[in-house]
Amino acid sequence: MKKTQIRCIIGNALVHIAGIMTLCFFVLNMIEGAAKNSIYGAITNLATVGGASIGFYIASSAFYILTLILSIVMIILSAIGLFGGIFDVRALNMTTANRTLSIINMISALMALIFMIVYVAVAGVGASVGAGPITVFLASILAVVGAFVAYDKKIYSAK
Repeated sequence: MKKTQIRCIIGNALVHIAGIMTLCFFVLNMIEGAAKNSIYGAITNLATVGGASIGFYIASSAFYILTLILSIVMIILSAIGLFGGIFDVRALNMTTANRTLSIINMISALMALIFMIVYVAVAGVGASVGAGPITVFLASILAVVGAFVAYDKKIYSAK
């Protein structure tokens, strides 16, 4: 196995793991009763909150939906990239796409976290942000690291 193959496999595996972790952290926070006093418990109190704080919650939700979509696409692309790295097929190298998507995903997760913190601060619903949004942001950082570990097509060594 060549060094480029190993780096491609490790990088795509990190992106794949980070995408799966992002999905798992979202699902974990939506389990009934598992996240007491978190922002997901405040959804039922949303009708009592008025003004601009609803706008922060809607903006945060939009960024989280974007983060979910990008995570699913990164999981698919990293799986294709893993096959390309294992079987040494340059046409299946998805590193450039994963780099772009992982940076956009990290920015989206950061913006969602910021809007969620502002929503909790302004709304005063008696909830905390919880560990879910923070871990989603940390998993998006792991995806960026993994995307930059793997080689792209331009510096992929020829046989």
